[in-house]
Amino acid sequence: MILENGHSTQYLKDFKDGKISKGLGIGCVLDDYLRFKHKQLNIVLGHDNVGKSYFMEWYFLALATTHDLKFTIWMGENSSGQVMRDLIQMYSGKRFQDLTYTEIKKHESFIEYYFTFISNTKLYKPKEMLDIIGSTKSDVGFIDPFTGLDRGMQHSDNYEFLNETRQFCNQSGKTLYISTHPNSESGRSGMIYPAEHHWFGHLKPPLKAHIEGGKPFLNRCDDMIVIHRLVKHPDMKFQTMIDVEKIKDRDTGGQQTELGNPLLFDFNSGLGFKIGGVDAIKRRNNPLSNELQTFYRIKE
Repeated sequence: MILENGHSTQYLKDFKDGKISKGLGIGCVLDDYLRFKHKQLNIVLGHDNVGKSYFMEWYFLALATTHDLKFTIWMGENSSGQVMRDLIQMYSGKRFQDLTYTEIKKHESFIEYYFTFISNTKLYKPKEMLDIIGSTKSDVGFIDPFTGLDRGMQHSDNYEFLNETRQFCNQSGKTLYISTHPNSESGRSGMIYPAEHHWFGHLKPPLKAHIEGGKPFLNRCDDMIVIHRLVKHPDMKFQTMIDVEKIKDRDTGGQQTELGNPLLFDFNSGLGFKIGGVDAIKRRNNPLSNELQTFYRIKE
């Protein structure tokens, strides 16, 4: 389909007048580097067991409570019950064991209003997963991890999947986050901090080039972040490192983090991450919207 002449006139005027809207932030320093934007394909990279899924749960909850965004998530390596427990604890700001059953039920209903869970009891082909996400009223889909799908393993299969996801975002208006792991090279001795470094012996974060599946993922995504944690360090194991490796459209907000200077998020005893003392989750004391009140009544 050929676009008609003048198809970009409004954009050019808006850019000239400084009217290009920024992506959505969550009210902390992360906004200087990463913004939520509609119709994007985003990649999340990190070693196993560093808390990729956990950090993304927090980020999504911050977006939900700040901007009323809704999410459909598939986590192939975590049960929906575990994720629900984590989200309730983050939203309540209390240890789960300190909550009453009444509080748990109320928070569960609140989370279910914003989060739809896809069962991980079966293997899904990429097209099946996209169809399920597309059938919901959510703004965002999360596939965690990509390597857990029933997919082909060839280079061409990766390109086919990425072309499908790009088309899905363009047509549906939804944003996709896809979590994945680095290749084997990223865990070898050359990726250990050297003797002269204060984190000697600990595993470095993977480089963006280490992503399993290679360059296609870097080429086709809009934004990419690397999540890392020094899981055996006595102090740093409670700090989650975020490196923003790619921002395709800086006009709408965001930029890469500096080399060797990741954003550090404190675990906050599992009650929602903090950075610079700021917890971005908005815990609502104001009256619920009519839509959410209706949802609660249906759940009850």
